[in-house]
Amino acid sequence: MSQCRFAWFVVMVVLTGATSAWADEPPIEALVPPPRTGWRVQGLPLLNFNSDEGFGYGARLLLVDAGDGTYRPYRHSLIAQFFQTTRGVATHRLMMDAPRFFDSDWRLGLDLSFINERFSPYFGQGAAAGYEPDFAQCDDREQLEDARDVCAGNPSFRGLRYYSFEQRTLPSVVFNARRTLRGPLQVSVGYRFRLTRIRSRYSAKDLGQSRDSRLEEDARAGLLTGLEAGGGEGTFRTAEVTAGLLWDSRDNEPAPVRGMFHELAVRGAVGATGSSFSYWGSTANLRFYHPLGHERLVAALRLMADVLGGDVPFFLLSGFGGVEWRDGWGGVGGLFTARGLLKNRLQGEVKTVGNGELRWRFLDVRPWEQRLEFTLVAFLDAGQVWTDLRFRDKGLFRYAGGGGLRVAWDNAFIVRADYGVSPRDGTSAFYLDFNHMF
Repeated sequence: MSQCRFAWFVVMVVLTGATSAWADEPPIEALVPPPRTGWRVQGLPLLNFNSDEGFGYGARLLLVDAGDGTYRPYRHSLIAQFFQTTRGVATHRLMMDAPRFFDSDWRLGLDLSFINERFSPYFGQGAAAGYEPDFAQCDDREQLEDARDVCAGNPSFRGLRYYSFEQRTLPSVVFNARRTLRGPLQVSVGYRFRLTRIRSRYSAKDLGQSRDSRLEEDARAGLLTGLEAGGGEGTFRTAEVTAGLLWDSRDNEPAPVRGMFHELAVRGAVGATGSSFSYWGSTANLRFYHPLGHERLVAALRLMADVLGGDVPFFLLSGFGGVEWRDGWGGVGGLFTARGLLKNRLQGEVKTVGNGELRWRFLDVRPWEQRLEFTLVAFLDAGQVWTDLRFRDKGLFRYAGGGGLRVAWDNAFIVRADYGVSPRDGTSAFYLDFNHMF
């Protein structure tokens, strides 16, 4: 999920003296520190916030091998992470990334995760899925301990957990291997296994209502694969094999100034792969980065489309495919796809997302031999989904816009703050996290 370092203190000190630093800014060449070499160990506290998941906290331990200093972004890395939020999200991971696995042409990645979302959002399927805040809003929560289905002053109330269900994945295992074919052209293969436990209704202790939730309503209507009418609990096994072609010409993977990253990926699950469901999926991911007259001003664009077919379990309808997509990132809406829309606001068998950003790096400073770069960002995000490949949904696409700030440490570690507003849904959200969204 997210990373943070002691950089917070550094950032605050630098912001205080930003005016004088701008006036005396040295040449870019003077700011570039000598390349790091060999192995190093880093321990990072994890702190973040977003409007969907609340405050996040935890720790991350990194073991990084920079080789002789010429490897980008490194030669090998091993990461252990403990992370959870105040709104019931836990993401604990053990990750390995080897861009030059033992100096070979293969880049190997392994992600072992435990992911728990006590209040995973569900608003229905397709673009026509509605959201009524009053259905799940009650200002006086103490009264719900005695009458969970009734909220004084809100006759529309259906339950505090009307738009949520519990989802726990233990384990999630993702393996990817990719190598260069020629120039920026790469090929990838992989395997993804999940054991997911679903609980559609909450107990009185969790202030769950006695009537159906939005998820249970769709289950009773026969719209969901993997959940019987009336909801309940269940454990589901999914296992996919994946393959893809990639084109990666980015000049700097964490913060590109120019270049492209494109991916066409496919995935499939049958009994032979270890899955209880048989389904297929395909993802197209197109990213463009281009400086506008100067390397300080960069236009960035991402276009994504994902299609699913077959016996697709409902809890996979919000996700995308591809070598960089992580379980737990949610669907159309939220931190990783459409800032300003609620997390998982839109989901279905067909999903599209477009993100445009204008990035202006307005300040570079080097306090205590550390290079810091400050970038302002304006963005526009949009998304549309369809329930299935018949494209019968009548709902309009959703869009959101906003702005943010990026603070990059050593041209690799990036803190980002974004605020987005969705006029059509009437929602807004703030995000304090790490790394560019794309």
